[in-house]
Amino acid sequence: MKAAPLLIAGGLGLLAALGALVPLRHRATLERTEGNPVQRVVLESRSLFGLSRPAWGAKVQGAEIWGNAREGFFVAPKQGVTVTLVAWPRFHQAMSILPTGGGEASSLSEQGDREAFRKWFVAILEQQLEGPSPAWEPAQRDCAGILRFAFREAWGPHTEAWRNRVNFAESSVAGEPSLTMAGPWRRAFPTPDGWQPFAKGAFLRRLACVPLGRETMEARPGDLLFFARGGTHAQPDHAMAFVRPDSDGQPMLLYHTGPEGTATTRSEGEVRRVRLDELLHHPDPEFRPLAENSAFLGVFRWKVLAELSTSSRL
Repeated sequence: MKAAPLLIAGGLGLLAALGALVPLRHRATLERTEGNPVQRVVLESRSLFGLSRPAWGAKVQGAEIWGNAREGFFVAPKQGVTVTLVAWPRFHQAMSILPTGGGEASSLSEQGDREAFRKWFVAILEQQLEGPSPAWEPAQRDCAGILRFAFREAWGPHTEAWRNRVNFAESSVAGEPSLTMAGPWRRAFPTPDGWQPFAKGAFLRRLACVPLGRETMEARPGDLLFFARGGTHAQPDHAMAFVRPDSDGQPMLLYHTGPEGTATTRSEGEVRRVRLDELLHHPDPEFRPLAENSAFLGVFRWKVLAELSTSSRL
């Protein structure tokens, strides 16, 4: 008989815990700012007792979305979309999302401007093989950092003062990309916090580039390869850039390894160049740009280099 009160007390305690911990009530809102291409879907979830709790099984359907219930779901639509938010136990909410005005900067409309930008971008990347530029901040020296640095510096103007600042010795690059078309791209990249000088690799891939597919032979100098280290979603993106082909015409790629080693043997890493045919047989299968490799995210092109016919079909 004494067990009955204990069971009742235990049951009441369990109900109280469930009432406090289990997210049962949900409300979705959209955060957006004019000029910022990234919008954030916030899912507010509360328990029966009104305590804020992370939603269970939350997801967004109907558009390319990244993020989670804790930090929010991010979307950068190019046109109006309708998404549906789903969460346990039976929460469904439809939401219409329109692109924000002014969030996209124009691409370089002239072929000559695009080629000039490509050549400067590649030349600045390759210059880092001789040693990192003093203008490239040490804290930014990783695989995404070298792309950001070369992208910003490719706009110019490439004066003698500029060459001295970045320690650029190459003198064979001809032409200058049009600064009138650079817009915010000249100093910043789109991020969930607006246009910022810093953008991690995933935001470069999602917001500053257009996907070209998984066929590496379609890439041109200045195009990028992205990988997801440790699997499709496990770790940050790793990026490489196509540069000038080797003497036999084989495509070459350049990348920064990022910091290497353990806490006691840590090094800053280095810039490396690799042939595409060697990369296809990389010792780590995750870094092989092959269709069957789920960690290979594909070939990408900077939006400023995407021709209208390319960007409109993506």
